[in-house]
Amino acid sequence: MSAFAGGCACGRIRYECSEQPIVQLICHCRDCQRASGSAFAAVLAVPSDRLKFSGSELKYHSLKADSGRTMRRGFCSECGSPVSIRRPETPLIEFLQAASLDDPSKFHPTCEVWVSSADPWHPIHSATQKFDQNPAAEAVRGPIEAYFAARAQAAPQR
Repeated sequence: MSAFAGGCACGRIRYECSEQPIVQLICHCRDCQRASGSAFAAVLAVPSDRLKFSGSELKYHSLKADSGRTMRRGFCSECGSPVSIRRPETPLIEFLQAASLDDPSKFHPTCEVWVSSADPWHPIHSATQKFDQNPAAEAVRGPIEAYFAARAQAAPQR
């Protein structure tokens, strides 16, 4: 049973995730602005082992983001829709673009990062925690670490 699903605009790439997102955030860095073609990227962090892709293969473009981290941005080679982001240093997590969700109204961000790069004409979400650049550990890394610690504790002992 899938917790949520989505895909690209033309339907050639589909995904299902069996669990709810760990973290949902808005990023205003210039890299995310360029990649989304908008004022920001709205993304959901999900456990990569609970995410299943089907259909066509994602095409990837790798680059060094404002944060200094390598980002592998996955998109549909047919329609160009951005779908996911992978970071080599965090292989257990995949970031999905909120616009790729079948029901994007399910996106509920808790924080905004790189607000120092936010366009002045774009309003900031009133109910999020804001960070000028990279988020504080408790906003993103903390929930991710807690999620995997709880999974490890719940795993059957051998």
